[in-house]
Amino acid sequence: MTFSPPTTDAQLAACQTLAIELARATSEPALVERALDVLAQLIPNRALCVRVVDLRTREPARAYVRGSAIRESLIGDDIVISEVALAHARLKSAVAASARVRVRDRWDSPFTGIATGFAIPLAAAGEIYGVLDVGYAPGNDARAGDEPAIHTFAVQLAVALRTVKLQDDALGLRDYQARLLESANALILGIDRSWRITVCNRALLDLTGFARDEMLGRDVRDFIPSEQRQHLTSAFAAALLGQHHTAVTVALPTRAGSTVRTVWSIAPVGRAGAPGGPIDAVVAIGQDQSKIEALQEQIVRAERLATLGELAAGVVHELNNPLTSITVYAEYLVRKLESQGAEAPDVEKLRRIGASAQRILRFSRDLVQYARPSGRDLEPVDVAAVVRQSVSICEHLVDRGGIMLGVEVDPELPIIRAIAGQLEQVLINLITNAVHAVESVARESRPGDRSDGHVIVRAQVEGPSTIVIEVADSGPGIPEADREKIFEPFFTTKPDGKGTGLGLPIVRNIIEQHRGEISITSSDLGGAAFRVILPVL
Repeated sequence: MTFSPPTTDAQLAACQTLAIELARATSEPALVERALDVLAQLIPNRALCVRVVDLRTREPARAYVRGSAIRESLIGDDIVISEVALAHARLKSAVAASARVRVRDRWDSPFTGIATGFAIPLAAAGEIYGVLDVGYAPGNDARAGDEPAIHTFAVQLAVALRTVKLQDDALGLRDYQARLLESANALILGIDRSWRITVCNRALLDLTGFARDEMLGRDVRDFIPSEQRQHLTSAFAAALLGQHHTAVTVALPTRAGSTVRTVWSIAPVGRAGAPGGPIDAVVAIGQDQSKIEALQEQIVRAERLATLGELAAGVVHELNNPLTSITVYAEYLVRKLESQGAEAPDVEKLRRIGASAQRILRFSRDLVQYARPSGRDLEPVDVAAVVRQSVSICEHLVDRGGIMLGVEVDPELPIIRAIAGQLEQVLINLITNAVHAVESVARESRPGDRSDGHVIVRAQVEGPSTIVIEVADSGPGIPEADREKIFEPFFTTKPDGKGTGLGLPIVRNIIEQHRGEISITSSDLGGAAFRVILPVL
């Protein structure tokens, strides 16, 4: 078979066709496949192969072939280029020294059964994007005419590959930046010079409840309450003139009809490479002010607890001596009356005096934990026994108010590591509060009557690693707005003189020291339910 080199007109037509395909191609495979079709028409009956590589990575080459089969190991092989081709391509020295490029004068055939041919590096702007191989069947060598004829075609294909790669990189960068904005924890809003919203990320949409298509393209001023519009308009107008603003507070409307307080930093965005030039857009980065306020409230609460701990330490110091005396003298008198054969009720009264003094001592020591943890070690505790003991202590309150007290304890309740006295204090406090809540309903409905309300204490297994203790009542319940405040020191819903506002803060402090959680829900009895979740360690 005789091979004639392509004519100049054919070469020009092939380059024109490739240029047209470049404008149409949307991907590397589409571009290379069409280029091989054009090249196969320009130099028919040759074996053609284009390998596209990225020297920055060790990813295998992507091979496209016409007129022959390729070796199985080809995509993992290095690119072999001759010294002449390397010099003609004017590659950068770093590229020429790449671990994936080998310089050798002998052609390394990518085809099976073909040993004659040549390779042209697909190079543009000093970078190599692949290699074009042309092979001939035995006895049909047309290298002398083909190589110079298709060199211009190879250069144009290299430029086309570079353009497609730059487009892919630009799209990848755009998508990456879009993901960064979308995943950012901050609120991000962008507007153009016409005040139209061009960017709004997921955090902002989640906070306001609006859908993306409800915000994009809308005038930003439409989303701002009228009383704040003038202030925000001034800030954005100044940003469009190149000025920066920080700590701009805005009450954003939500889909639910409420507002949420936010604080923003507003900055102008100019054209790249033109500092001091015209402003194209404005970007605002904000934070949900309610989160900051919650952190501030936590700081205030911590300061209150620290102050309370300091106060408690002084109170305990003053109480320890007289209470110790009471317990010692009570024990002495119990022994004396028993030895003298005193009546059993009198002896029992003395025992209760001593036990009450001991309870006050334990309570005051636990109160000091706000300032200094007690340091007492956790020990194995039978929660069922703690529940029964706590209920027994509160029986006089229940009997006095005519309240029905139920106890539901899971027989499979595991042993946990805790401080039994502190858990007992928690339950006594919760049961007492529940009794008072039920009694308040009775006083309001039937003044002077005994209550017929209900209180239930439950203890059960919550999961493989937790147990839950619940105290539920049939009282009036706790309003949603008070459910978090109720754990703050000195906050109480009881009448003056009936509560100090210290019981529940102490309860939460004890639960947190046991690495547990306490929450308030509505009970199945119609009132409130306090749920204490403790880990099984």
